[in-house]
Amino acid sequence: MTYQPENLERWDSSDPALGSTDNYVGADLSPFYVAPISNGRDTEDSVTLSNWRVIGGELEKLAKHEESGAHNFGHWAVGWYELWLIHESDTAALQCADQWAGALADYPVADESDLGEIEFEAECEAWENWGRSEWRNIVEKELQLCAPDGADDYWADEIIDAHPDSDAALDWLWREVAGGECYHESSGATFDFRGTERSLTATYLGEAFDLPLLAPDQQWRSEPYPWPDGSTAPLVAPLPLVVA
Repeated sequence: MTYQPENLERWDSSDPALGSTDNYVGADLSPFYVAPISNGRDTEDSVTLSNWRVIGGELEKLAKHEESGAHNFGHWAVGWYELWLIHESDTAALQCADQWAGALADYPVADESDLGEIEFEAECEAWENWGRSEWRNIVEKELQLCAPDGADDYWADEIIDAHPDSDAALDWLWREVAGGECYHESSGATFDFRGTERSLTATYLGEAFDLPLLAPDQQWRSEPYPWPDGSTAPLVAPLPLVVA
């Protein structure tokens, strides 16, 4: 006797975007049930990607029917999408998918550890692709405000470029002043840079780029170099502490 799933639906030819069956031109897959996972060309949601990997991996080990597995479908709007289909005779795989469908209805994550790995990978990729670049623009703007008198408009840009490991300095600043937070949405990993410039103090910027930036109790020298007192420091000595 074949297993009758409680939580799975049989495949049909409905367009996932429009619900219409008019445009489907592939094979009849009605003997198959649809596992509770999917994937697509533009899928960036970490939960969807993780569940596809975790549950798909389990089903792969259990499936016996030669056509049970990931099926790829072309689509006019999204390029392509994938469904994990299980033949009605593939009892062990059906039972597994049916249990997962029930579990995911209560909690949508199949494996927290795997989800964490995928989110970390997404964070690293987003930071390398665009995050660090946007952060640099913010840092550069704040660093330019600390430029000495007479510096040109590219002073901060040149300071960052001259650093032996500017990427590491920018990464350190992001962790120190903003906690390195990343948010995961359906469109992928993203960073919230709003308001972070308020935390980019001269102390942080100076430490990141090895600069003697002005502290609240100091000022730049105004007399010509070399300094009359024989010092080579670009800052005057700290102002004396006035005790009331």
